[in-house]
Amino acid sequence: MRVILFYLCVSLFSFSSEMNEVEAQKEIASLKEPMYKPLVERYLLDEVRNLRIEQQSLRVEMHEKISQARLDVSDRAMNYMTSTVSNIFLILTAIASLIAILGWKSVRDAKEQTKLVVQQKLEEITKEYAEKLAKIEAEMQSRSEDIMNNQESIARSNAIHALWRRSNLEDNVQAKVEIYDQILEIDKNNVEALTYKADAVLELGQKEWALNLCNKALELDSGYAYSYWQRSCVNAEMGNIENAVSDIIKAIKISPVLANDIDSESSFDTIREKEGFKTFINEQLPTLLRSE
Repeated sequence: MRVILFYLCVSLFSFSSEMNEVEAQKEIASLKEPMYKPLVERYLLDEVRNLRIEQQSLRVEMHEKISQARLDVSDRAMNYMTSTVSNIFLILTAIASLIAILGWKSVRDAKEQTKLVVQQKLEEITKEYAEKLAKIEAEMQSRSEDIMNNQESIARSNAIHALWRRSNLEDNVQAKVEIYDQILEIDKNNVEALTYKADAVLELGQKEWALNLCNKALELDSGYAYSYWQRSCVNAEMGNIENAVSDIIKAIKISPVLANDIDSESSFDTIREKEGFKTFINEQLPTLLRSE
């Protein structure tokens, strides 16, 4: 009796395993898209690391240039002082010669004249030196401002890259909208953030909001193909077939590769059987692709 029960249990276990394997094969066959997303995190991390390395190199280069500029200023100061002393001795020699040749009345007159000439020469040299120092200081100030602006730009870029990475890993649509808002707080004219935010709010059913975001993005950059594509999706879901087709044409003219996504775009499902969309697919689209 126990042997019969054992064989019965083994048979049931084998039958259950076969059924589970058959169901697994059916689920695998029914998959329409990969169960994973491309890993872009490593790429973005490398980009951030490269930006930090470039920033560090920029700082080292800045310090080297400042040190070199200070050395140049010191060298120029020494040259000016050497030239001044040499000029003074030359002037004294010339004055002594003049005294001997012209026979000035007294050494006192020669001393006063020498003092006056030396003072004038020193004033000229001092003025020239001050002007050059002021010019060098202005150049250094301008370079410092450029370096500060570059550092701020790098910091903003790092923050935006981090937010894009978060958005790529986020599955919740509302959370994506909040991330895009954070990007727009850093860069209010970020066309990509506006367009992707329009895509997200369209998923939330906010069609008018999505249309306004697409229009704003196109006002900032009329050559961004994905903004036209996203606006065509909004118009399609709002039933504006003519506007949707017009935006698709504009998007494909800028980026012909978008034509490959027409069949898979779910926003076009509501107008695929409409006459205007069929005419576009059957007549206008082939002509457009041939011209491209």
